[in-house]
Amino acid sequence: MNKKATIPAGQSGIEAVELTAEQVAGFLGTHPEFFLEHEKLLTELSLPHDSGKAVSLLEHQVMLLRRRFDNTSRKLGELLENGRRSEQLFGITRELVLALLETRNAEQAIAVTRGHLLSRTGVEALEVIFLNNHRRAPGGGLRVEDAAMIVDEFHDVFRLNKAHCGPQSETLLQWLFPDGSARVQSTALCPVKADGAPLALLALGQRSPDYFTVQMETLFLDFIAEVMGAMFTLHLEAATD
Repeated sequence: MNKKATIPAGQSGIEAVELTAEQVAGFLGTHPEFFLEHEKLLTELSLPHDSGKAVSLLEHQVMLLRRRFDNTSRKLGELLENGRRSEQLFGITRELVLALLETRNAEQAIAVTRGHLLSRTGVEALEVIFLNNHRRAPGGGLRVEDAAMIVDEFHDVFRLNKAHCGPQSETLLQWLFPDGSARVQSTALCPVKADGAPLALLALGQRSPDYFTVQMETLFLDFIAEVMGAMFTLHLEAATD
């Protein structure tokens, strides 16, 4: 936009000068006191409004300030809500970690994790799937699946070493949650490692497609998976001694 303003020639005979909108804006930007010295202009200038009615510059400025205030209030509300949620998640994570430290085997660790997350969060389905070729692969009633398939299917999860949130295909949901895939619409897949190598996959599910999203902060989930990896390592080593 390059509108021009024409300053008419005065009685002195000086030739009229054309100013671009950018020049006018630049002048006002470097002379913020201009309207203090020319207050009458504030009441004479008018701007089009969304309603079609022209408003004064002062009214327009008030509307802009109100919009900025509303936007700032909304952002502040979001920050406060995020703070409350983070405080809640920290409390749940802290209690879960303390409970995991009291477990005596991998079965107990899974049961404790399931009890805390299913009862105190929005998580509605939880599976811990161990890899079958790990040197400390568990036995008993724990779920163990083919390591090559898991590492290949969830390559990015283990490569990035952080939880991956979002929807999954129907086929994959049925494999992840054989007892409850029908109600799962979004998932959080967390890598559980031992000495830096893939040990298990922690899969969380929720029926809402908007619960686990790619924008979700995974700090607490990543920490829980890290603690589970350390506890599983201790329990599986103890079981083989």
